[in-house]
Amino acid sequence: MTSLLSPAVALSGLTAINRLTLLAMNLPHFALLDLSPGQIIALVAIIGGCCIGVLVPIFAMYFHHRRQQLLHETARFALEKGQPMPALPGLAEDARPAAVQQNEDCQNDLRGGLVLMGVGFGLYLFFLTLGASSLRFVGAIPGFIGVALLLTAWLNRRQKNSPPADRPPQS
Repeated sequence: MTSLLSPAVALSGLTAINRLTLLAMNLPHFALLDLSPGQIIALVAIIGGCCIGVLVPIFAMYFHHRRQQLLHETARFALEKGQPMPALPGLAEDARPAAVQQNEDCQNDLRGGLVLMGVGFGLYLFFLTLGASSLRFVGAIPGFIGVALLLTAWLNRRQKNSPPADRPPQS
């Protein structure tokens, strides 16, 4: 029934800042008054989600850039003083042995393959219980990717255990 009230009566319940905001925006005085609390929460959630989706990458790029600036400044000061160049993160060689890296890669392939096969099976059961029998094979997509990762892990492990081809087998 607020549409029957005069603008002065409708604005009397608002604080001075809200009244000035509505008047400065040249909106109809009842545009924001007709929203229910649920609609306001939904509006704030949508606008907030969009703002976070924009602000998070911007801040991530800013702080990465700032970190790089500080690292380069540290290296410049060290070179000016005649000190050896400090090891900059990201530029130094990885200190882990190749065998450890290959073992971690095999474990990651194995873990990822098992997870994707589980996701595929879960999707298959989900669509089967929903009664969408034509959609149940959507689960085959992550399932077959999981099978491929398991196959990759098995082949890498088999290759790691076999002797190199350029050396004769040692007893």
